[in-house]
Amino acid sequence: MKFSEELTTAGQPILDEIIKHPFVQGIANGQLPKEALTFYVGQDFNYLNAFIKVYAAAIQKSQTRADMAIFAKQIDFILNSEIHPHHNFCNVAGVAYESLQHEAQAPGTYLYNEHMYNAARTGDLIDIVAAMTPCPWTYVEIANLLVKEGKNTSDNVFKPWIDFYANMDNPDDSILPEFFALIDREAKQYDRQRLDRVKEAFLKSCEMEWDFWDQAYYQKSWRFVEPLKQYH
Repeated sequence: MKFSEELTTAGQPILDEIIKHPFVQGIANGQLPKEALTFYVGQDFNYLNAFIKVYAAAIQKSQTRADMAIFAKQIDFILNSEIHPHHNFCNVAGVAYESLQHEAQAPGTYLYNEHMYNAARTGDLIDIVAAMTPCPWTYVEIANLLVKEGKNTSDNVFKPWIDFYANMDNPDDSILPEFFALIDREAKQYDRQRLDRVKEAFLKSCEMEWDFWDQAYYQKSWRFVEPLKQYH
């Protein structure tokens, strides 16, 4: 079994729980509270800003221009393409996208961002990619399942979201084959103990993907938010 397959096999139980989450089921059924949608967009905008910075760190740790090109392409994707699913949520919620681009990090977003930053600060290229892969992996899996279940019908207000991430599975659009190939290539130079640390980082990101949906659905902010407002 390839190491990338070992990672996704280990992460499958978490993915199963993500698919069952009420936020994801709301996408499937075309019904979600406005508050959940706006909270999600505000936090995901924040998260993707961190994602771009971690991609830049991956470029610094890349040894070839081919690897650099992978991450450069993904930076461009986030800046110029991944705004479309955000617009879908904003249109359904009836809010301007620009109004949600200055939200403070919620606790789950802060933890997830720091988890990725830590991989960039202290890890090798494989650590960075392992920490980042659960995001595109789970989204593509969710969208493909919803398409398979026939949820991307014209009367589902979240059809654009579903179609966007399902299309990411096309060989010309998906980052996953390149990420998995990079993980498998890099894994050959490490022993089992070291790979277990990589696997731990991957699984932590999988759990934080679940938590990201959960914090948006229930709008989980800081418990003592008032004292923190002066610092945002």
